[in-house]
Amino acid sequence: MPASDYGFVPVLHDGILVTGAPGLVPELEMAAGPAPQASPVGQTGQILLDPRPEADFVLHCRRDGADLPGSPLAVQVGGWTGRVDWVRGGLLGGRARNNRHPGRDVAVVAFTPAGVVAVAVARAAEGGRFLMVLPPQITGAAAPVVASLGIAGSDYLLEGGRLRFGPEALRPAPGLIPRPLQDLAIRIKISCPNLKEAPMWGDYHFANSLAAGFERLGHQASVDTADVWYAQKAQEDVVIAIRGRHRVKTDPGRVNIMWIISHPDRIPDEEFADYDHVAVASDIYAAELRARGLPSVSVLHQATDSTLFRHDPDRTRRAACLFVGNSRKEYRTMVKWCLQKEIPLELYGGGWEGVLPEGMLRGTSVANADLPEFYGSHLMLLNDHWESMRDNGFLSNRLFDGSGTATPILTDPVAGLADVFGDTISEAGEIEGFAALVQDCLNDPAPYLDRAARAHDIVMAAHTFDHRAAELSDRIDRIAAAKRRLA
Repeated sequence: MPASDYGFVPVLHDGILVTGAPGLVPELEMAAGPAPQASPVGQTGQILLDPRPEADFVLHCRRDGADLPGSPLAVQVGGWTGRVDWVRGGLLGGRARNNRHPGRDVAVVAFTPAGVVAVAVARAAEGGRFLMVLPPQITGAAAPVVASLGIAGSDYLLEGGRLRFGPEALRPAPGLIPRPLQDLAIRIKISCPNLKEAPMWGDYHFANSLAAGFERLGHQASVDTADVWYAQKAQEDVVIAIRGRHRVKTDPGRVNIMWIISHPDRIPDEEFADYDHVAVASDIYAAELRARGLPSVSVLHQATDSTLFRHDPDRTRRAACLFVGNSRKEYRTMVKWCLQKEIPLELYGGGWEGVLPEGMLRGTSVANADLPEFYGSHLMLLNDHWESMRDNGFLSNRLFDGSGTATPILTDPVAGLADVFGDTISEAGEIEGFAALVQDCLNDPAPYLDRAARAHDIVMAAHTFDHRAAELSDRIDRIAAAKRRLA
């Protein structure tokens, strides 16, 4: 991700901050003590703080009178620990911690002189553990490149956090141990009845993308529809249940993981005891499950398939909204608002017969492989959530897929959106605000496309199925090791 898109590399390293934006006017606010001189370094987009700050500070960076994205940047000086524990190709793991505020999660960023290339969250509830996936342009670089790992909002680089990649890459430093990849067969179980109906189920495409991520890590992985849940016991070491309409009967002799991506209201409390671990696509609901006393819960948001949902800057975008979804036997709110305000809308989905005016529906479905082209050829993608998802902070998969194509998105208000996407996705909860946002985007799309580009960078840095497969793979290793110890 270019630093110019990200705003700042939010780590003070050797007294220098990288912004990627020449022509800055920096201003420094110190928590205590004298302020060092903040000076742009020529036209490099770097800022030198001299002498190095000894107390916390806030840095404002403005150009042409406006703050850059990421400004103001608050930096905590001192009070950090962290290290890289192991490296395997572009997958690495370690720990990071804010010792002043040990209950807070921290963000670990990997960066090169060009800017931030990957982001990971070190969760305090898991002892500060983090996993990171570096992108292919780093791990497969034609020329040597060094990626540094630091903690966002700090002056701290992780121990062992300078990694060299490329044709003349150095071996990991002593003490960096390659990750022990288990030779375990993974079966991902979804509630889709059978393969005949599978292409119409979002869970099927979701699970196949996850399986492909596992395969790229060296695991065996396959997807089971409901009719074959219990047909492959001999080739089943790990069960990952993408919790849908029905409950999976688990075998305690396997590694069992539930991933809740929607409808938490459907799951009875006693079902959680069937699993070694529960992954939740919501920070809010994960916290609720921990408060109920569940012993092993982690946050695992939905993700996009980066091999499919990609940004094509050469696509021509139509000055219209796109909505892809079934009617649920009634108007979807945003579709109704488009009609009421005469907003250009292209609509695809089933069950709209008798609901819409004649000729409004463009098609009853869109193939999953065609969605990137549809998303990327419109100026605004509309998105909404089921009530239980919205209230419990389950972010729709369309937010990740749409952002993968760098398409501006307008969604209904959903708890926790800004925690993942910042200000990059627009929200509207009533018709007048909705209409104003859409018309503003259609009339002047450049600011919305800029924000969508930042959303794309956020997703590619931390929310692809390669990231999710890596996180689950690490979890599987730990569960399998614990079961071996108890055997």
